Amino acid sequence: MWYNLGMYRTAAISIPNKHYRAVFDCRGVRPVTVKRAVNMLPFILGAVTALLAVPFSVMNGLRTDPALAEWWTVHVAQGYERFMGTVTSVLPVSVFELTVVLLVIIGARMFVGLVVGLCKARFYAILKGALAISVCAACVLDLYMLSMGFGYYRAPMPLVGSGADYDAKQAATAAYWFLDDFNALSLKMERAADGSAVCPYGYRELAKRMNDEYARLDDGYFFGYSPTAKPITNSWFLSSVMITGVTFLPTGEANVNVAAPPTTATFTMAHELAHTKGVQREGDANLISYYVMLSSDDDYIRYCGYYATFYSFISAVSLTDPENPDYAQIVRSVVQPTRTEYSAASDYWDRQPDILGQIGEFFNNIYLLFNGASNGTGSYDDGRLPSTETPVDPDTDEPIRDPDTGKPVVIPVYSDLQKIYFYLYEQRNGVPQKGK
Repeated sequence: MWYNLGMYRTAAISIPNKHYRAVFDCRGVRPVTVKRAVNMLPFILGAVTALLAVPFSVMNGLRTDPALAEWWTVHVAQGYERFMGTVTSVLPVSVFELTVVLLVIIGARMFVGLVVGLCKARFYAILKGALAISVCAACVLDLYMLSMGFGYYRAPMPLVGSGADYDAKQAATAAYWFLDDFNALSLKMERAADGSAVCPYGYRELAKRMNDEYARLDDGYFFGYSPTAKPITNSWFLSSVMITGVTFLPTGEANVNVAAPPTTATFTMAHELAHTKGVQREGDANLISYYVMLSSDDDYIRYCGYYATFYSFISAVSLTDPENPDYAQIVRSVVQPTRTEYSAASDYWDRQPDILGQIGEFFNNIYLLFNGASNGTGSYDDGRLPSTETPVDPDTDEPIRDPDTGKPVVIPVYSDLQKIYFYLYEQRNGVPQKGK
């Protein structure tokens, strides 16, 4: 078949599995080469990805300097969070969750397209799709690094604490006092059918009260602004991967798994809001959230603080003597409603698919390692684990022994969490007397 193209004519010649187009001069004798335009889209997408990778790489390299990390977090990240949080707070639902759902739908569609493309050898379309994904991922990573990445390398968080030199008797005195308060609060709580404490507030009211608790922090280290924590609609999925909350500052949001047991969801809210206050390291976020809850005048919030920390605290009583009778007495004295609630929470998490939890743990560990936590998900316990020291005589290189008992001297090294408890005890009762 011939076509008129000015002074040229085109002939379409079909050969099995190929299609050639030959262009001849007006006499139909001599072939003339016609160049086709090169599709530049893959090159453009690749170039954009490379350009977006530059600021990410630069920020990732610079953020390890504590002084720069501090300045960036306070001035750049805080300003970005205030702006983005104000914008996304207009919506009652989580923009982060909406984005994830949209990405899942797009991802499923692209996966089907990938399979079809591979079957039909549409490698060009596959390349365009892959490059488009890389551009989107690079944008997200840049925003993440700008809003959150530097916070992991800030200077140590200021935190109150006391009682570093407490002996076992002083630790027990404080523990008994907090036990009484914990039990009294537990007995006041309304309980669900499974024994869990029922939150006396609606979600938005609880979120407002938690923000008010954080407003008591008057140190410039913490951001002045914090958004209202949002519930995740598809919290069932977070539970299945053993995640109780997600803070994603590129959208300026703290998100809470509301399918988790109520008390767990409450201290998760406190933890996620700590991230929005500029505290990115997981152990630090736990510690400041525990302080905020334990020092609260709100009975429910304080109860949730005890629920999350009490057993970690009372280990201070038995650090130097695992058989200390006070420790056993305190454990036995926790009231039954509280024990039932712990059991109900344990049953809830045991019902979740173990394999999905392991997958969630795996990716969370990689994320934390990338952000400088050498112990990965173990960083959640930073500041929460006490230890002991056994001093050694420099002359004999033997442990120093107690002159009365002849046993090696063991010195307790209280955790930051335990020191918070001791500080709060002293605020109310003064320093407890040492034992004899």
